[in-house]
Amino acid sequence: MFDLPGALRCTTLFGLIGLLVLSLAACGGTSSSATAGPTVSVSGGKVAISADKLRFDVGAINAKAGEAFTIAFTNKESQPHNVAVYRSKGGEKIVGGEIITGPDKSNEISVPALAAGTYYFQCDVHAEMNGSIIVS
Repeated sequence: MFDLPGALRCTTLFGLIGLLVLSLAACGGTSSSATAGPTVSVSGGKVAISADKLRFDVGAINAKAGEAFTIAFTNKESQPHNVAVYRSKGGEKIVGGEIITGPDKSNEISVPALAAGTYYFQCDVHAEMNGSIIVS
């Protein structure tokens, strides 16, 4: 016949597995693995970023409020990339660098002085390549 305690154990087990899967999916959020990378700080008015394997090597940039800086960008691969700075994801573009195709091509992007806040940068060709600029 029907083993009720066994069925309850099975239902409970599948329920817990389902919750675990949902929890792991929620932890992932909407971010892409392309955004993973260290936080670097502007030093001497400059910060370096490179692109390789469809990802930036930097996930976030720390900058000082009211101070312009330069992003030294290197494209290490044969895919076209650039770096563009926006007020927010999908927001107004502040500055965008020229799209360059590597390997080992470089350019510089002059970022104007920004007010304190969090800004967004991305590759306009591959928007999944992105990160934050934290200005304080």
